[in-house]
This record gives sequence, structure tokens and C-alpha cells, in this order.
Amino acid sequence: MDTTSLRYRLRRHLGLRLAVPLLRLCARRGWAGWAAVLLRPQIIPLTKGPRDSAALDIIVLPKPGFVEDIAASLGHDPRFRIHAFDRLLLKTVFRAFLPPIIDDKNYISAPAEFDAPKAALRKFWYDVWSRIDPARRYGGVLTANFGYHAEQEFTAALDAHGTAVIAVHKENLKTPGLEAFFENLYRERKLPFQGRAICTYNQIEKNIEVAAGMAAADAVMVTGMPRLDKIHQWRGSQGAVRRTGSRPTVLFFSFAPKTGAPLIQRKWPKQFPPARETLAPELEAIGWPELSRSCHQAIVRVAQENPGLDVVIKSKGDLRARGILGEVYGEDYSFPENLTLVTSGDPFNLITQADVVCGFNSTALLETLAAGVPVIVPVFAEATNAANVPYMMDLGMAVETAASADELVTQLVARARVAHASGHGTELGDTARAALDHWLGNADGRSGTRIADAVFTVIAGSKV
Repeated sequence: MDTTSLRYRLRRHLGLRLAVPLLRLCARRGWAGWAAVLLRPQIIPLTKGPRDSAALDIIVLPKPGFVEDIAASLGHDPRFRIHAFDRLLLKTVFRAFLPPIIDDKNYISAPAEFDAPKAALRKFWYDVWSRIDPARRYGGVLTANFGYHAEQEFTAALDAHGTAVIAVHKENLKTPGLEAFFENLYRERKLPFQGRAICTYNQIEKNIEVAAGMAAADAVMVTGMPRLDKIHQWRGSQGAVRRTGSRPTVLFFSFAPKTGAPLIQRKWPKQFPPARETLAPELEAIGWPELSRSCHQAIVRVAQENPGLDVVIKSKGDLRARGILGEVYGEDYSFPENLTLVTSGDPFNLITQADVVCGFNSTALLETLAAGVPVIVPVFAEATNAANVPYMMDLGMAVETAASADELVTQLVARARVAHASGHGTELGDTARAALDHWLGNADGRSGTRIADAVFTVIAGSKV
């Protein structure tokens, strides 16, 4: 399955251009039949190659990261035929019934005046889906999270129709400090999952969801992070020792002052500021502005002082991530010739070509451990404050730590040179396996199989 192919992107683009304005009108007028006519062609096949004659037809609601997880689990399994249904279509219908002030973080806590529109939205989706799939051809719908606001009534309507909705969570990184925070947020602001089952990366997320009443314990399955299978498989194909490129390489994953801190982000339109809620003073104080600034500056020093090394900064492409770079380096920043900034794409190639990796509170560090690449975590500035420690991802003895910016520079340079010269062993140690199992539920490279089996069991059972 591939959502990057030209054929898929063209069909999606043209379909949305034509369907969205008319769909908005149909939703506002309650024209379920016409909405079904518009939406039926927007269910786009993704899988290729032979499939079992009794293969289950599955619809995926695409989202970055989630698509890669589904490709790694169901994409090559002949028991499934995968189709895409764009999430923008769900949002378009949602906004015809409910205003922009209703989002992921206040679906339940919103005023009671919105209860009737929610019920009307659920009925509309039931009527639409009954026309799109009257014979229940589509056995299930997969989404990336149980709590997306635009999917709540859609999920309930499909469940009533007999179509199973399964949430395959794409991220579950919750430190000890965030566990109680999210349990309370789920309980007070989110609707209990209206679908059939949830797959999570780790036991931590399952415990939070069950304790908050989002789903019954037997409906939440710990399956692990399936796109990590690719790294396990790659590492296993490299022999006992593997080599990187012609020069030692340092990879730094950029992080923000609030990375891993408690936040309640709001996805309101620009006319409804602010973009995030103000929390209690003790929670607002959690963060690492000096650590973030110092690490970004240290990485430039590594490049400036060591022209024989290659240095890569990997940043996300969103506005907040770009803003961090601008704040630290200035808007017109320029880097040494041996430093490259990457703002998009899968980090797989960057990780597997690196000799050492640095970052903070990031799933990418766990992907790095799975690749058998050394990791150095900065533990200075605000990272030494007792109040901040519960919000830091503890990787134990699986990683090295640096106690100052100078020490970080020295360790990165030394580790990059040593690892490049000696090569990288491909056998994971016990500490790395323990970290991967705890945080990502995938120390064995078999998460994709676990998810595929879970989805098949749930959907096959719902069709009986």
C-alpha cells in the first residue's frame, strides 16, 4: 500500500476538490443519499498483488506515521485489501454540525447545547454509511487514535451499522509524569471509544485508557510499534558488524522547550486563539528551554570544530519546529558546510547512516536503539530539576548521558569517531531490548504480525 504514489495523490486531490464543497452542502441540508454518492468514489484502493479470495476489505483513515504502521502490519498480508478514506471528508461533515470550538480536547466537556447536534451528526453518518455499504462489504475501519473529535459520531454510527472501527495508536510515549495528566484529560474531556478495539504500543497507554474508562481492558491490546519491524529486519540483515559512510556522522533530533512537557494543544482556527490552554503554574513550569537552546548550539559547535565529521539536524517541518530553529540560530541562519538540516521524510536512512545520535524525549531515540546505533541523551540545565525528572523518558543503561554542553560536544565527537572506525555491532544488548519492550512493545520485530492478527480476529468476529 502506498499513499505517496502519483496515482493516489492525483485521485485524492481531484476527489477532494470536487467532493468537499458539495459534501458540506449535503451535510448542512441532511441529504444523506447525495452525500453517499459523493463519498463512495472517495474510498480509494491501496493494496496491490494477490489477495485471498476471502480477504477482508479494510478502510484506513490516513495520517503520517499511522500509514507506515498499517503498511508494516496489514500492507503485505493477503488476508486484507486496504482502502483509503481521507480524514478531511470526516472533518467537512463534522463542521457542518458542530463549531470549531469543539475539538479533541473538549468533546465531552463542551456545553450541553452541543449534545443535540452530536446526535444529529451520528444519525447522518448512519444514514450515509447504510447507503455506502448496505451489504457490509467493508469489514472495518482503522484510525490512528480513539479520541479524534471528527471521528466520534462517525465511529458510533459505523459500530451501530455493524462495521468495526479499530484504533491503532500511532504514538504512545507517556512518561511517569504524564500518566496521571493524560488519565485525567481522557476521563474529563474525551468520549469513551465507540469502536470495537484499540491497539497500543505499550502497557503504559493501555493502563491509562482503561483507568480513564475509555475502553474495557479486554478491548485494548498491546501490540507494539509495527513500523519498528523494518529497523529490526534491516539490522538483522547486516551481519555481525556493519559499516557506515566514508566519514563519521552525528545525527541530532531537534527538540523544543516543551517536548514531553504537559500540554493541551488546541486545533482551533486562527480566529480562536490561544493555540494551547494555560495549565496550573506547577505544570506550566515544566520544560527545558535552556537545554534545548544549549543542545542546538552544541551541535553547531560539533560541526564547526570538527570539519572531518558530518553533522545532521533532523527537525519536523511544522511551524513550531521551524520556530525553534529560528529562535536559536536567528531567522537568517547559515550552517557550516558539513552540517545539514533535514525537515521532512522518514528518519530511517538518517538513523542507519549515523554513527551516533542525540535527542531528548523522542521515539526516534528508540528507533535508533533498534538500529544498534549509540545514543547520547543530554541531562543538564532543566533536566536536573527534580520537578522535571518525571517528564523525561528514562532509557536507563541503554544510552549514554552528557552532564553539560561541553561534555555533549566531546562525547558526540568521540563516539562518532570510535563507532565509525570499529563498525556497529548488530546484536542488541539486554538494556536496549528492555527499553524497546517497555516504551514501544517491540523488541522482537513482530509487532506487525500482532496487529494484523488482532485486526483480523476482531473484524472476522464482528462479521459472524
